Parts: sequence; structure tokens; C-alpha cells
Amino acid sequence: MNLRRLEYLVAVADTGGLTAAAERCHVSQSAVSLGLSELESALRLRLVIRGPGRGAVLTDAGREVVAEARGVLTAVSELGANARRLGQDIAGTLRIGCYAPVAALCLPAAIAGFRTEQPEVAIEFVEGSLPDLQRQLLDGRCELAFLYRQDILPGIEVQVLTDQQPHVLLPPDHRFRRRRSVALEELADEPFILLDVQPSERYFRSVFDAAGVPMAVAHRAGSFELARAMVARGLGYTLSVQRPAVDRSVEGIAFGTVPLRDTVPTTPLVLGRAAGGRLTRRAEVFAAYCRELFSATSRPAG
Repeated sequence: MNLRRLEYLVAVADTGGLTAAAERCHVSQSAVSLGLSELESALRLRLVIRGPGRGAVLTDAGREVVAEARGVLTAVSELGANARRLGQDIAGTLRIGCYAPVAALCLPAAIAGFRTEQPEVAIEFVEGSLPDLQRQLLDGRCELAFLYRQDILPGIEVQVLTDQQPHVLLPPDHRFRRRRSVALEELADEPFILLDVQPSERYFRSVFDAAGVPMAVAHRAGSFELARAMVARGLGYTLSVQRPAVDRSVEGIAFGTVPLRDTVPTTPLVLGRAAGGRLTRRAEVFAAYCRELFSATSRPAG
């Protein structure tokens, strides 16, 4: 059973013949005849009596099935109309995801600013890992997600929001703190603090490899703020892709932020979505807002 066969049956009931039903459905008469036969086979019922000079006459069972078919087709039509309306309606709930290490740098500004422009949209969000967020995009639990362009799964489309070279975070009294740039080779003998949130380690190893310097990890930090706080306390240096507006730790201790001189791979911040379908209107508007927001707020690493 499928909707097209139900349409043929209703068309026969309305027009009284296979030829007229075919014209109404914009198919051949043989297609209508075959569709009715397949429907009768699926239901194990005789629905229409066909014969020369008799047109097509519904059986008692056929009339009952036609009544049910009209309800099904009406419901499907209404579902389509409602879905189209929902897709174009700004008002409603938008569910987004964000890679946990950058959530504090992305979500507050994006949500607060968008709420000012579109107060009729309620935003719900979830933090998570890159694989988990992409699975949520694919199964529809989130419509958009802030990600790094790493380990992107099949079926995920991304749009770059910002792409910056990593920079070096140095302790307050470090001899290179006032430098215009620093090379990793100059820091090779100093303790390195790794932001240990997957896939950060693999990315930072690619940075060290590109610079031709071994990555000797002295400490591992499970959060961005912990890594910054350890640098501020003089426990080593670290690398960061995103740069907050204030170069201070959560304890209020200032530290140095210096551009990395080496030419190394970047890991762009992107807005991800499931490929193959259209975004709701509210998601389209939010994506456009984020592109403008990150374009305006991106600043150089130095």
C-alpha cells in the first residue's frame, strides 16, 4: 500500500472511470489499473469492478476503503502544509549544539545577540564532544552545532565562521611575553601544558610536527580555563586557537599572548548541519547572524 495507489482509488471514485482518473492523476490508464490491482492485492479485497461499458464501480469494501483513504490523504496534505509553515516560521524553538571547550566563547554572545534581534525564537543548547554533536545533528536532535573542522562525519556539512592561527600563552614573567611573535623551537625546553580534550591532542601534535619540534607534554588540562590558569601561575606555556577578549585567568592573573611565528595547520571554527535537507527559517536566520557575529568579533592573535 502506498499513497499514490490511494490517490488512484479516490480518483476512480470521484470520476467513475479509469480513463478520467488517469487524466486527473496525470498518469496513464494502465498505471491506474496496475495501481488498483496492487492495492487490492495488498488489502486482499476487491475494491473496483471494471468492465467494458461499465466504467469502474466501487464494491461495498471499495466504498469503505475510499472513505478511509480520503482521511489519510487529507492528513498527509495537512502534514505537508504544516511542515512547510513550520519551516518558514521564525517563531519557535531552535536546538543547537556546541563543542564543550569553546562553548563559553560561542554560546553566550550568539544566544544573547540573536535573542535581541529575534525574541520570538527560543534557543535550547547542548554541549558535547565533536562525535556526539555530529550524531545529534544526523538524528535531528540538533539543527546546528558549533564545531571544529576535525573528524567531520559523512553527512555533515560545515560553514567556516572563523579561522585563526594558534597563538602561544606565556606566564606573566616570561622573557618572550613582549615579543611580536615566538617560534615553538624557542620553547622546546620549556614545560608544555596540553588542552587534553579530544581531538585537541591530535591537532596540537600536527602543529608541533609542522614546526619540526617534539611535543613534550608536562601537564594535561581538561578545560580551556584550567590551561590558562596554569599558564598564569607559571607552570608552563600552552597553545590556543581561540582568544578571549581578556588575557587573564579565572584568578585574575594576567598572562602573555603572543602570535605563533611558525606556519602550522589551523582548525577552523565551523557551524555544522546535517546535509541533504533544508534548514528551518529560524536556523537559516541564526546561521546568518553567526556569520556576521564572528566576522565582526574575530581579532588577530597579537
